[in-house]
Amino acid sequence: REDSALGGLGPGQESSQLSCSMWSQRYEDHDHPLNPGSDLKSRHHCTDVPCCIAFVVAMGAFACLFGSALSQGNIEKLYHGIDWKGQICGIDSPEGVPGKPYLFWCQESALTGGSVSINLKAPICVEQCPGTSNALAAIYPPEPECQLIPGNQGIKSYKTTVIMNKYCFPDSSLYGAAADTVSSGLSKLRSQQMMEDLASIPSAWPVLLLSFMISILLGYVFLAAIRHCAKTLIWCAIIGTIVGFSLLGVYLWANAGTLSQHLPPEIQPPKNFGEEEEMTTKVIAGICFAIAAIAICMACCFHSSLDAAVDCLESACEAIFEMSSLLLAPILKAVIKGIVFLILVYGFFMLVSTAPIAARDDENEGLIAGAADATVQGVYRSFQLTSTMKVQLLAYVFVAIWIECWLNALYQFAIAYAMAEYYISPQNAYGDRDIGGGCCAIFDGFQVGIFQHSGSLAMGSALVAAFSVVELIIRIMEAQNKAEDNNQCVACLLCILDSCVNCCRSIVEFINKNAYVDMAISSDNYCDAARKAMQVIATLPGAMASLAGATLVFSVFGCLFVALGSAGFTFFLTTSSTFAAQDSTFYVEQPTIVAVAAGLIGGMVGLCFVLVLEMASDALLFYYGLDILDGRGGHNCPTQIKALVQDTHNSMQVHG
Repeated sequence: REDSALGGLGPGQESSQLSCSMWSQRYEDHDHPLNPGSDLKSRHHCTDVPCCIAFVVAMGAFACLFGSALSQGNIEKLYHGIDWKGQICGIDSPEGVPGKPYLFWCQESALTGGSVSINLKAPICVEQCPGTSNALAAIYPPEPECQLIPGNQGIKSYKTTVIMNKYCFPDSSLYGAAADTVSSGLSKLRSQQMMEDLASIPSAWPVLLLSFMISILLGYVFLAAIRHCAKTLIWCAIIGTIVGFSLLGVYLWANAGTLSQHLPPEIQPPKNFGEEEEMTTKVIAGICFAIAAIAICMACCFHSSLDAAVDCLESACEAIFEMSSLLLAPILKAVIKGIVFLILVYGFFMLVSTAPIAARDDENEGLIAGAADATVQGVYRSFQLTSTMKVQLLAYVFVAIWIECWLNALYQFAIAYAMAEYYISPQNAYGDRDIGGGCCAIFDGFQVGIFQHSGSLAMGSALVAAFSVVELIIRIMEAQNKAEDNNQCVACLLCILDSCVNCCRSIVEFINKNAYVDMAISSDNYCDAARKAMQVIATLPGAMASLAGATLVFSVFGCLFVALGSAGFTFFLTTSSTFAAQDSTFYVEQPTIVAVAAGLIGGMVGLCFVLVLEMASDALLFYYGLDILDGRGGHNCPTQIKALVQDTHNSMQVHG
């Protein structure tokens, strides 16, 4: 019997485990969570209550800190200019200059030969940038406050352009040298052109909103494609990988030693690249050949397992379409997590803004919030942080990451709950399932996760948040080491430590995901669910690896498909007359920049769709693993999942 053959797949397990007594026990155990037709929602109860209380307390303290930041902070302190007195332009506060939102650098001497000399050390706040209201004038009246700056004699102003809606830059068409001086001084702001390019994004908000909707549509097209032709897609991807990396390797090997001569003029090779160019190029070519060879070996040796894994993804996609509420999951994730992320980031900057701005000679004790070279005053700033404020910032970051991780855990739990409803749904003689709560299973999952398992989800997400904060601290230390003396020994140790912490975080995230799947069907607490998750992982290592590989291919393909589709649509739209005409309200000066932004949005939306598919397929495989551990044979499991486990088991026996 098929079920008997599949029952002995775990390490050290024999097919004799599926004895007649176990089969009889399966039918006598009416309360087993995997019994078809059992009531899933009624079996759930509250778990890890102390962790839930700790999470609620942390949320309460976080809310108090967030409220304090909103009432005392002013986010405009982070990006408004600062005049020569240390006052912030346009801020209505004791430390600000209300009614004068623009920063202007005064002229040091009279215009000579069409050039202007600017005092970069002592900027002032002005109500309006000179030359922006009367573009035809050649000379502009002096700014009164410039007369107060030592060394200035009340000379006339010069024509400027508004950058980032905050700074008065010399007009590059008239004073190119002066504009270059300011732009080079603001080296960490890259250049004036980059600021102008990024300024195209806000004016294109209708296009970006429409591209977001197009991304959602493309996500559903991607799921429909997997549902009907997943096998064709993955083999096209494998063949493309083999051909692409092989051709790239041939090209690099043939041009070893002369590759830098074929680069476009705007692309500069790395420093000292020419000294070892031939060897470096051949090493990269060898890596390309190795990747192609690995892809060939996988296609030849594990083609049966890959086909089975693809069939599992098709089965999971079929389940998603049958559980209609799951089709809303990607939109819910994209909207809710996006809104929460923006709120948390806004609160962080508001909390930073509660600190006083430090003087220039105290900058090493502060927190850099702006960016500029030391030769240009008015843009650079640092905040004087006390020990209490540093603790508050660290606590804010930890709880903020904890909240994001908890939302991600709740999302995974809700999908697993919906797949549990699907898995235990009784089948008729034709294999059709009677899914009672399919139309609202995802919402039942959210309800059960919030009211019964918040503590368990908080416990798992707290572990991930702790590793994430440690990772963040290590990277800050790496940046400080690089900024100071760049000690190579310290850099090596920090790199090793960062890799170890990152590995531990990835392991915890993988165990958490499977623990939430177990929790959704058994209502175990976090520790019991994690223990059972590791047992299932040890029972089905080959099947999980094959499914993870196939899922990775589709994840990359799905994200690229949605991102490129969204970017292409946006570029086509922004080059139309509505957005290309300079007299249009929605004029977009740089369509490419807007298209890149739309591509990033599309990639994130595509990731939400592939994560639903990944979680659904992993949940179905996990529930079959639970059936195997309990000696139940998985009689209600989709046949594609059984075939994957059988094929990977056979492949592992044949290949070693």
